[in-house]
Amino acid sequence: MVPLRDGGQEPALTWAHYKRVADVPDEDGRDFRTVADRVVGELWDFFRVEPEWSDRAVRRVYNACPKLIMDMHYEARVQAVRTYYAKKLGREIEKKEARTIWLAAEQYMQVIPWWCASHRDCWEYFVSRWCDPEWQKTHEACRQRRLKMPGPAHHQGNRTLDEYAASWSRAHEGRECPPLMAWALAHKGKASSIEVDYNPEDGPEAYSNATVHARLQQYTEMAREKHGPEWNPSTEDLDGEIIMRIGGGKKHGRYWIGDSTLDTASTPTLSGIRARSSSSAPPIRPRPSAAQIQFDQVQAQLREEMEAKLQAQEAKYQA
Repeated sequence: MVPLRDGGQEPALTWAHYKRVADVPDEDGRDFRTVADRVVGELWDFFRVEPEWSDRAVRRVYNACPKLIMDMHYEARVQAVRTYYAKKLGREIEKKEARTIWLAAEQYMQVIPWWCASHRDCWEYFVSRWCDPEWQKTHEACRQRRLKMPGPAHHQGNRTLDEYAASWSRAHEGRECPPLMAWALAHKGKASSIEVDYNPEDGPEAYSNATVHARLQQYTEMAREKHGPEWNPSTEDLDGEIIMRIGGGKKHGRYWIGDSTLDTASTPTLSGIRARSSSSAPPIRPRPSAAQIQFDQVQAQLREEMEAKLQAQEAKYQA
């Protein structure tokens, strides 16, 4: 439980909570300053990284932790439902089914997980949230929004984008796979598929999620506005400032393109970009929703179809 300014306490629900709590020395005398630093520091007790990649690896871990903390609490409820059904009802259920089942408070309290057994007050806090009608309403709204996605988010699996790029290169005779190209391909198909290749002329239907095509177009347009018409974004490193401009900043802790690839240390903040922007600089755009992107794409398709019909009619009359 994390102490609050008003004297109360609440569970460490976010990464910010971990960063707020001071660390205490362990049995080896190590003090990592904050609990967040300990989480990252202890990771290297189990994993190794080449010295030249150390700084980048640490930044990647810090970037990944905020979402992992949120996912951990989300999965705790799902696992509690599965445990209750298995132990109390004698029936095993899959995660997909468990996500749609809501237990009563007393049922959740019968399946306190081992990692929370000594912190009953913490588990009670979680249960009170899960049983709150407003929380359930918000949760269901988010779930329905995810279900409306026209395709899978990506085809990386649990690999980083760099790992996907390396796998794609191995499957394609060692061809290079720069960051933007890797990001685009990861939204097309598996890295091992020889049919998955990058073509800047591909339309929205080539991607598992049509919004990816719109993002690529927006990035390309602004990149060429900044670097010149001959600049090829598919062969260059990702430009963090452009991504910040077209995505309206880093919303919900994620970049508009290449979230796991961008170096946060070298990517400017939105406030920093605003402070040094001139009238000739590319504008900072509000981040469009997936629904807005799809609406714009449908409009563009209708315009193209209308123009094609008009051209066909004109050709018919001239014949």
